[in-house]
This record gives sequence, structure tokens and C-alpha cells, in this order.
Amino acid sequence: MNDLTRFNNELEEVLSKRLIFVTGKGGVGKTTIATALALLAVQKGKKVLLCEVEPKGEIGRYFGVKRVGFEPIEVQKGLYVMEMDTERALSEYLRIYLRVPIPTRVGPLAKAFDFVSNAAPGVREILVVGKLCYDVRQSNYDIVIADSSATGHVVSQLASPQGVNELFGVGLVKDQTKWMIDILKDPDQSGICLVSTAEETPVEEAVELAQRIRSETQVRLTLGVINKIIPKIFSDTEEVFFTDMSHGSLRDTLERELGGAVKGLLDATLLWESLARSNQENVTKFKDALGESISMIEVPMVPGVSVGIGLVREVAETIEVELA
Repeated sequence: MNDLTRFNNELEEVLSKRLIFVTGKGGVGKTTIATALALLAVQKGKKVLLCEVEPKGEIGRYFGVKRVGFEPIEVQKGLYVMEMDTERALSEYLRIYLRVPIPTRVGPLAKAFDFVSNAAPGVREILVVGKLCYDVRQSNYDIVIADSSATGHVVSQLASPQGVNELFGVGLVKDQTKWMIDILKDPDQSGICLVSTAEETPVEEAVELAQRIRSETQVRLTLGVINKIIPKIFSDTEEVFFTDMSHGSLRDTLERELGGAVKGLLDATLLWESLARSNQENVTKFKDALGESISMIEVPMVPGVSVGIGLVREVAETIEVELA
């Protein structure tokens, strides 16, 4: 199998899932990655739901939408976006399964929900996962992409159906969690995209999160993304020459002939190369922890492009090149 065929297969495999959870430490760009994956899926002709699990309004700003709520809205052909609301998810569950006609927001319901969710760990989490799995089960969309909670919180969400299933021996709740578990543990239907930047702390947290996902949940890691990588300027040979030149007599000559501006340029270049080397070391650590069986994408830093749909499209192109 040649490289082109392999990469095409990897992209098709990722986007063939029905449900993808995109997670990672806060600030690593998981919303950007989730949105980029959604755009790629739309390009493949799929009907896509992109859900912001912890609403911050970022996805709405990407598409110039002032308000995104629990009811999905179409922001471009084939791409629907929503923000999770656990109270609304509970109301929807009661209406669908118990035939209880409850309005969108009711004060007593909110109070009861807060009481139950505080008394029974896992209630909020299972409502989040249940809503996403329900859209998969009903085939409302070809693929559901969740801009998920950061770090360890996503583990409790993904593990909640199994935990609640074991808590209730029989009954409606156990039956409901059974089909959720079937969707989550099926690698053909569900997967996790783990995002990190190429810095030491985010990579360490990502490695720890990968271990927890594998040991505490039944959802498979599908894709690893290292975001905002500082690219190297020189090849290894060029870097050795530049480093030697920057610390030797040639540097003294350049500074003497061209003035003090050369010092700032050389020092800045040395710092950039040092950061790039550190980034590559962290990339290697991330790859080794996830293993060769997990598809990997390296997304370079994009200088001069502000956060927004333009950046998302740049990242989507990088993902497509990396995997296709």
C-alpha cells in the first residue's frame, strides 16, 4: 500500500465514525480542531452536527452567529451547530421516553434537576452523552462531532453510561444506558480525537488523559493532533552551522560590520530554533504514548492569522493534507 492510499484510508476511517469526541487540555485549540473536522466532513458530503459541550460561544463566533442554543441551527449547507444544555437535555429525555410534556425551562424542574444531579453523580454527564448518542441512534446526522470537555472531565462523561448501567440492575434506566454503551464501545461508530500543543505540560496531561481513556472508558482513541507546532527554520546540518556561526568569530565579524541589529536577529533565530527542537521532542513523546496504531496530525503554528473561520479553514487544509 503506497502512502497516498494509506492517508486516504486514514481520513476516510476518521470521518466514517458516527460520533467523535474532541478533547484535550483547555487552550490547546480543540474547538478549532473540532470545527475543522466538521468542515472536512461536510466537504465529503456528510450532514454534520457540531456540538459545543461546554458553551463558550466560540463556534458561533466562527460562523458569525450571534446566538447558538440547544436547538441545532444550520450555519452552512450540511453543517449544524448547537450548544449543550443539560436541563434542556433532561426535558427532551422526559418528553421522548416518558411522554411528559414539559416546557423548555421550568423553575421546579430546574430545582429538581439540580437536586438529583448533585445527589447522584453521573446524571449531568449521562445527559450530555445521551443526547449525542440519541442523535446517532436516530440517524439525525451522518456524523456528530463533540467539542468535548477538557482533560479528566471528559472521562467521567464517557464512563457515565457504564457506571449508571452497573448501578441499576433492571428497569428503564438500565435499558437506556445499554444502547448508549453499544454505540460508544463500537469502534466503527465512536472515537476520540485527542488534541495537545507541542509544549511539555499539555503533552504530559494528554498522555495521562490517553491512559485514563484507555483504562476507564470503552471509547477508542482514533486520532491524535499536535497543534500550534513551531516549525524549524533549518535542516539539521544548517542548524549546526548556524549555531556554530552564532557563537564564533564569524558572529563578532558580522556584528562589527553590520551593527547591533545582527545581534537581535541571531538571538531571535537561536531562540526560535530552540523552541522548535523542544516542540519536536514533545511531539515524539506524544506519538510514542499514543502508539503507531493511532493516526497522527501535526498542525503548525499559523502566524498572522487571527482566531476565526479563516484559521479553522487553514487547519482543515492541514488535516486533509496530513491524512489525505
